Amino acid sequence: MAYIVIGQLHDEHALKILNKLKARNVDAYLLQTHDFPRKVKFSFSPNDGDGSLTLSCGTFINLSDIKAVFWRSFSGVSDEDTRATFMTEQGVAAKDSMACLRTWFYLKNGTKWINGWEAFQHHQEKPYQLQKIKNLGVKIPQTYVGNNLKDIKDIYKKLDQSIFKPVYGGAHTEMLTGSHLEAGRVEAALAKSPITVQEFILGTNIRTYVVGERVISIELKSELADFRVDDDAKLFVIDTPELIKDQAKKIAKELYLNWTAIDWRRDKSSEYYFLEANPSPMFIGFEKQSGISMSDYIVDYMLEH
Repeated sequence: MAYIVIGQLHDEHALKILNKLKARNVDAYLLQTHDFPRKVKFSFSPNDGDGSLTLSCGTFINLSDIKAVFWRSFSGVSDEDTRATFMTEQGVAAKDSMACLRTWFYLKNGTKWINGWEAFQHHQEKPYQLQKIKNLGVKIPQTYVGNNLKDIKDIYKKLDQSIFKPVYGGAHTEMLTGSHLEAGRVEAALAKSPITVQEFILGTNIRTYVVGERVISIELKSELADFRVDDDAKLFVIDTPELIKDQAKKIAKELYLNWTAIDWRRDKSSEYYFLEANPSPMFIGFEKQSGISMSDYIVDYMLEH
């Protein structure tokens, strides 16, 4: 049996999981997806449903022999270029390569994915993610997604405090102010990209880690709208209320997540509001501050039969 970490050589999180696996005396390998197809070979037969990978190091692995995959990051494929169109030779090559990789991602073949393609697709469509979680009966903040300035102004007036952030992600959260909406450039900006406007919940940041059946929560104390940009943010391990533990597991299942960090805002009456569930959260900073080895929990889950 083999274990795969999808990530990059310079990523300390990918390397930590890889080295922890090797320390358990199992065959573990790093796969950088941008090595395919130049350095990595893929074979698949729809007739028998199995195939193989030959890694850049020369190791041959049957897909059905891959026990578990830890997906830290996806780095595209060798000939992928965002400027290439489908009709160019480079564009066609990239599409062909992605079709092969996605076939592997969807196959499963008894492989445990932490996490799989579906989880990452759900994370990219965050408005859909929020809608699905609300339908589970989980509280979410009042949220608007779009580029209609009138509607944005309406929700801004309706809410006591609000934040704005990209729909897809990739930038930090900021408090929304009237000056943002009065600036002459706002309509030009909205013509290029919609935004998410969301109710700012007065309270504190809670992050709940879920790996398999384990649920661990921390409180992150920060004065900023986005604790990720606060170098002075402090974390404290807290007890997870039974309702939140149950909701966290339901959220993970709904979003195809075997491993995740769920971000909440807890208001002053201890109500929890779901913000998002990350399919590939960082954990090294958490380990250093908490003393809890999340990486061992992840490896434990990968090795479970």
